[in-house]
Amino acid sequence: MQVAGEKTQVLVLSQSPRDAADCSIRVAGEAVSAGDSLKLLGVTLERTLHFGAHCKELRRKTRPRIAQLRKLTGRNWGLEEEQLRAVASGYVRGPLEHAAAAWLPATPPSHVEVLEREVRAISRVVTGCPVSTRKHAVTAEAGQVPVEVRRHALAARFLAKARSLPDSDPLRAVADAVVARRLSSVTGWRDVGQAVWAAAGVTAPIEPALTRRPPPWAETGDITFCLDIGPGLPVGAGAELKKSTAETFLAGLPQCATWVWTDGSVVGGTSSGGAGALIVYPDDETVELREAAGSLCPSFRAELVALRAALRHLHEHPAHTGDPIVLCTDSQAALAKLRGGPSEQESPMGAEIWKLLTDLASGGRPLRLQWVPSHCGIPGNERADALAGEASALPQEEAPVDVRTVHRAAARAASSRALAQWPVGWYRSLMAGHLPPPVRDYPREVAIDIHQVRAGHWSGSAAYLHRIGRSPSPQCEQCMDPRCRASWCLACGEAPDTSEHLLLHCPALMVRRFRLLGTLHPAIEETRRDDVVAALVGAARSLQSPRATVRPADRGD
Repeated sequence: MQVAGEKTQVLVLSQSPRDAADCSIRVAGEAVSAGDSLKLLGVTLERTLHFGAHCKELRRKTRPRIAQLRKLTGRNWGLEEEQLRAVASGYVRGPLEHAAAAWLPATPPSHVEVLEREVRAISRVVTGCPVSTRKHAVTAEAGQVPVEVRRHALAARFLAKARSLPDSDPLRAVADAVVARRLSSVTGWRDVGQAVWAAAGVTAPIEPALTRRPPPWAETGDITFCLDIGPGLPVGAGAELKKSTAETFLAGLPQCATWVWTDGSVVGGTSSGGAGALIVYPDDETVELREAAGSLCPSFRAELVALRAALRHLHEHPAHTGDPIVLCTDSQAALAKLRGGPSEQESPMGAEIWKLLTDLASGGRPLRLQWVPSHCGIPGNERADALAGEASALPQEEAPVDVRTVHRAAARAASSRALAQWPVGWYRSLMAGHLPPPVRDYPREVAIDIHQVRAGHWSGSAAYLHRIGRSPSPQCEQCMDPRCRASWCLACGEAPDTSEHLLLHCPALMVRRFRLLGTLHPAIEETRRDDVVAALVGAARSLQSPRATVRPADRGD
């Protein structure tokens, strides 16, 4: 191999500047001097690996994209909010997080803040909130994940990926190594990932990575997937109709067969997974299986564990091999993933399930994987559900956890920590730890009002305009006193028209508030809904109009 000396870069990684002084090497006859930084696959590396230069370069690249995003919307025109969020996440934020798992965990808070400012700029474009809006409120309203939260989640995922590699892999050795930190200001994906794992409760072993998948043309045998029970089941059907339709459909399948019913159960949707399976042979002999799915486990994975447990038993204890197998589950997601074939599986569990299916069907034995509706009284499904609930109480320490589950658990833990750090005030009381969904089915102008009122900085508020010096009057040339009468509500004239006053206390909106919520004194959490905020803001704007005729009923007199 010939090395091009003129294209070679040298960088000395050291905390001491003296180590990098007058450093040069010769490559292919060319003298190459060490610089302060170098670029590797789009990432700017510097001597101390603090990535300050890289963050500044990302800011320089991101700002023109934010300017282009700003041209896609205005106060009363432009893209809908869901479209703005999609463009912001893909076109603007995507480049901001290029290879972030490698460099973001090592970035100190001062450099992370450079990126946080750009995320807040994106959020202001999406929501239409002014610059003065509190940063936690504007990012939450825009659905933008703070960079610090992404930093923790990416570090946890990278550590999980490294731990899923074989023991002989060099990256696995780095992940398992215990190295004393020389400087408190220097972090990395291993240290940050371990801290996030502890916060998220990740203690189980990591499931090994899938190293090889069969080609798409590999023979699989007579295996059929069915994700419906015929056209006779309408959307939103009741339990009785579901049961009768399912029983009629299942009666048309081979009855002289080995029937398998599987189900998964998790506590709170994320923990203490259990897998249950009921096997009924043609001679009415039954086998009940229970297996722990993991202390951290989504319902999708618990369903796959149940399928794998049933197929393992059929493979290890062959019986009635001349009869077909009908495997029933209430997880359409699991069947849809498996239906892609063995070459489409991304997890070792999916690959093992397909290996078991192929082995069982290798002698020409037909297999049918059938979806059935859940919680409608089908005996086999109800028994499998009960077995899965019993399996949730089994010891979970030895059940491995996959990389995707670790990533999601870490993201939840980091997001919960960020929500807990919101400052005490209006927005924290209003949202009560919830992140608002996109504002749908409203014009752009109304959507902006909804975001601004919830965030506490409404551009139609006399108090807000008075505070920022945009509403002088003959009575007040523009003071900073929040008690000044020039900042009081134009609808009722009894108090400053803050967001709290508008949504909870304004007497001029009393009738509208009662019609929306059925009470004159609603809880603060009840007023965060889009329809409530939109209706109250619209009523307030109509009362603020100089041509509006205020009726006693509207004023609450």
